[in-house]
Amino acid sequence: MKSYDAVIVGGGHNGLVAAFYLARAGMKPLVLERRPFVGGACNTEEFAPGYRASTGAYVLSMLREAIWQDMQLERRGIHVDAAGPTLNLYPDGASYYLGDDMAENVANTKRFSERDARALPKFEEDLGEMVQAVLPIFDWTAPDPRVKSLDDLRGLAKLGGVGLRARAHLADLAQLFTSSAHQVLAERFESEHVRAALGWHAINDSVAGPSTPGTAFVLLHDHASEESDGGVRQWGFVRGGMGVLTERMADAAREAGVEIRCDAPVEGIVTRNGRATGVRLVSGEEINATRVLSNADPKHTFLTLCDRSDLPDDFVRQIESYRCMGTSIKINLALSELPYVVGHPRDGVQPYHRGIMEVNPFTAEMDLHQAQAQYGLAVRHSHVEIVFPTVHDPTLAPEGKHIATIDVNSQPFHLRDENWDDIKETRADEVVAQLETYFPGLSGLVEHRQVLSPLDMERVMGLTGGHALHGDMSPDQLLFMRPVRGWAKYRTPVKGLYLCGAGTHPGGGVTGANGSNAAREVLRDARRRRRR
Repeated sequence: MKSYDAVIVGGGHNGLVAAFYLARAGMKPLVLERRPFVGGACNTEEFAPGYRASTGAYVLSMLREAIWQDMQLERRGIHVDAAGPTLNLYPDGASYYLGDDMAENVANTKRFSERDARALPKFEEDLGEMVQAVLPIFDWTAPDPRVKSLDDLRGLAKLGGVGLRARAHLADLAQLFTSSAHQVLAERFESEHVRAALGWHAINDSVAGPSTPGTAFVLLHDHASEESDGGVRQWGFVRGGMGVLTERMADAAREAGVEIRCDAPVEGIVTRNGRATGVRLVSGEEINATRVLSNADPKHTFLTLCDRSDLPDDFVRQIESYRCMGTSIKINLALSELPYVVGHPRDGVQPYHRGIMEVNPFTAEMDLHQAQAQYGLAVRHSHVEIVFPTVHDPTLAPEGKHIATIDVNSQPFHLRDENWDDIKETRADEVVAQLETYFPGLSGLVEHRQVLSPLDMERVMGLTGGHALHGDMSPDQLLFMRPVRGWAKYRTPVKGLYLCGAGTHPGGGVTGANGSNAAREVLRDARRRRRR
């Protein structure tokens, strides 16, 4: 029977990154992907004849620059078009542009509040400085504050260094990690339009509302993806869709010596005497390995792939309590032509077509919608995000046609009295009708569509609860508590079993940091094992 130095469960971007770094260090890794192609939640699929869309993640953000360079992604043909300005649309008919030009942002903000226009540059500058202070933490293994090893002590010392460098903003950082997005924004801005434009991120992939304590952290996290330096890449659209990115990552991994098998769903992790020794496929085939890395989310890894007898009871209870309920549906539309926003220019491609559009309720409504979602209701007229990738890459649709990718929030995986299979098309009809208020005639432009509910996300992409980030990004599920207390170093209670997906530090987003950090810890353990 063939044996490997490492088997990676899941061919998403973090799994591919981990395998690449292990192979580059001389190991012989095997990546197993359940679907016919690599990518996980970073893929491009044809959803109607001639129309292709990124059916999971649809915007590239926060990818670590070191990974971009090490995998030589630019040489491999990856081209990223920077996302244009964000156009925020509101139920009262107002609209609000925010982009890279601060002078324009200030002028646009003045329409709502002179005071807010004066406050905006300082707010953005402070966030930018705080981001630069904390960004290095993305590439660290989160230290255990109980200091169980010399590595923990070193890590805590490094964190102290971060605090020292960010001492001018320590009080603000503390507020961002403990307060609500609404509280932070209300202290600085008076306009509900400005607060909604900056605060909607708090509800992304969570049932928390803008007024929920801890959601202010998201302002910092999402701002990290807008920085052009600090080792991350800006928001952008990958030509060919997100699947091209993971295909090129797979090319880099194979070149480094990684073997990749698709259509190879893993049924379980095989152990012997408390140590992972390989995996068992759904087909019954067993594959031996010195170690196993799971790119699946923590709940799927430990509650489905592992035998409960290999795990401590208290650990299982923590994983069962880990919050991982997706709250969005994805709709891809095949359009006969580009729709235009009411009250804005109609001739040709406009700046808002090149960027990201947010249909924003005000923050009080967002709180209500999220409470309803937590209760188990699929909320009508909730926050909607829409992008038009074909203005950057016309090859995603037939000539002269376009696609729209839509993300709808406050749509919980667990419904109280309904079933997603029964209602998802009706919800899509309601979303298109909602958007028609802002895009007159939109429904008449739709030639085909694809609707993916949270349940579909779980079935198709293997995301427990349909959660794209492998679990809520709240302060109690971050850093040394991701996924759970005591197990935040990519290692698990099963010796030789590691996590490398978004359910580890630094969390979700197409960063690749989870995979590269996990690979580093695997290699560190391998060196220690050889010295014994």
